[in-house]
Amino acid sequence: MKGTGFPPVVQVVGYSNSGKTTLICRLIPLLTQRGVLVGTLKHHAKALDLDRRGKDTWRHREAGARVVSISAENQSAVWYREPRSMEELLTHYAGLDVVLAEGFKEAGYPKLVVLREREHVSLLERLTNIRAVVSWFPDDHPSFPWYGIDEVEAVAEEVLSILREPPA
Repeated sequence: MKGTGFPPVVQVVGYSNSGKTTLICRLIPLLTQRGVLVGTLKHHAKALDLDRRGKDTWRHREAGARVVSISAENQSAVWYREPRSMEELLTHYAGLDVVLAEGFKEAGYPKLVVLREREHVSLLERLTNIRAVVSWFPDDHPSFPWYGIDEVEAVAEEVLSILREPPA
């Protein structure tokens, strides 16, 4: 997005166990095959601890460090003592073409809404900037495209269409 310091974001939202992660994991290779550099960002509603008790980084955090980083030959990680906003986290994605953000329902980025159950259709009334629905049941909607959960190629094309739009 122009002026933000991070790439365009496409949110993948829906209720728990709707298939958001599955969809993202199927989209990543399709987009990558088309030359798109993809990053992901996941919202997790519960407390989380990625570090291991007794390891050096754990000891640094226990001693009171506000931010702890580690760099190894195969990957790097950064731990913050407190939660970060979506926009703060997105600053780590410079140089990529798109960030697929799982969750963060209230954010205003273009959304793919994943629906597993018909009774979840009411979610569409609460969300903004919906670009398409991906569902486990056949249906349609007058306002946006409706794809089946296995129509991943078409959903990838929808993401590419979003990326071709001029920045807001």
